[in-house]
Amino acid sequence: MFSDGQMRAGNCNELRRNAVCWQPSGNLNQSFVIVGLVRFGWRELDSVYIVNDGAAMATVVQSCRIGEEHATLLSRQAKRRHLEVSTLSSLYLKEKALEEEFPGIGFRDSVDGREAFVLGHRVAVWEVVSVNRQAKAIAKTAAYFRWPPSLVRSALAYATAHPGEVERQRSVEIGA
Repeated sequence: MFSDGQMRAGNCNELRRNAVCWQPSGNLNQSFVIVGLVRFGWRELDSVYIVNDGAAMATVVQSCRIGEEHATLLSRQAKRRHLEVSTLSSLYLKEKALEEEFPGIGFRDSVDGREAFVLGHRVAVWEVVSVNRQAKAIAKTAAYFRWPPSLVRSALAYATAHPGEVERQRSVEIGA
């Protein structure tokens, strides 16, 4: 399955015990964190998280203070996802910043890791893009979904800002 890349158990960024890291050949800037594997074969694939996705993505160390009850909550969620607290914190912070930048867009777990979708609806951003390609107008796309045009514009703006991510999600979902 991963023959064109390197797969190794152990420490890929901040992995936990039952995780494997896979890095595609020739792409040093993208790694997949796969959790829920056993050492001698596939038991179950719980989640796939994409980390360091981007061309020469520089990272910056940030720190913040949170209340004890929220730290406990974050720790519990990280443990459930088989991630380090700092990895989950980084994921949540990135997603919240994107949600602020693109109102009406949220993130959820999907077949390919985390996926952008339209809040309050079960529609992924890539689906809005597909309908808009056929409709060729924001007003027609909004009418199709029975949404205000602002929601369609926000989904399309997100897709424009993150075309590779949205296309990858579409490809995985439709099997193309």
